Amino acid sequence: MSMIDRVDTIFFDAGGTLFRPYPSVGEVYRDVASRYGCRAKADEIEKFFQEAWLKRDGLADLASHSSEKIEREWWRGLVSDVFGHFDPIGKFDAFFEELYDVFGAPECWRLYPETLDVLRELKKRKKQLAIISNWDSRLFRLCHGLGLDEYFDFVLASAVFGAAKPSPKIFQEALRKAGSSVHEAVHIGDSFEDDIQGALRIGMEVILVDRGFSGRHRDRSRIPDVKTIHSLNELL
Repeated sequence: MSMIDRVDTIFFDAGGTLFRPYPSVGEVYRDVASRYGCRAKADEIEKFFQEAWLKRDGLADLASHSSEKIEREWWRGLVSDVFGHFDPIGKFDAFFEELYDVFGAPECWRLYPETLDVLRELKKRKKQLAIISNWDSRLFRLCHGLGLDEYFDFVLASAVFGAAKPSPKIFQEALRKAGSSVHEAVHIGDSFEDDIQGALRIGMEVILVDRGFSGRHRDRSRIPDVKTIHSLNELL
């Protein structure tokens, strides 16, 4: 019997697991910035974005907030750091507001090709599905726009709940909402630190998604005992 057959509840990470930015963070940022006179290259923007993101440990330091105003200010600080490496954008406030709205829209994201088919099959198998994501309050609108609502029993966004992966608190809250024990659930995600280590801390079974695009999991020596898949199709 496979791991998926043994459990009643399946938790998914969101970005990098179910969907991805389209065409990329750097390209979306570049396209909006170009309308305000900035001629930065997408790969350069992507590089500085990743640096600013890692410096902040992703959205982890937003975990104690639930106000959309605070979320906007957090993102404004990150975007300001990213574009501080380029010539100043004259109307930065207008630029940021447009960028924030554009990137919060489903048009800037794409589901992985297999996502809906896999979710549909898991629901046929009577599995309870939920999302646990380090994300701000825009995640709910995004899931609705991408057509994910009908498959998930609930969505848990770190900035709204008040704790971020890998904190045990967010996984424990997901189990509580699902009405499941830790032995009845599995968590699936693409971050070894946030998804895998976080869920393992409370004794939950895990599956790492390694789509092989970034090479972030190339060194498998540090995760020898973690089940790894390269597509969600492998869950079936």
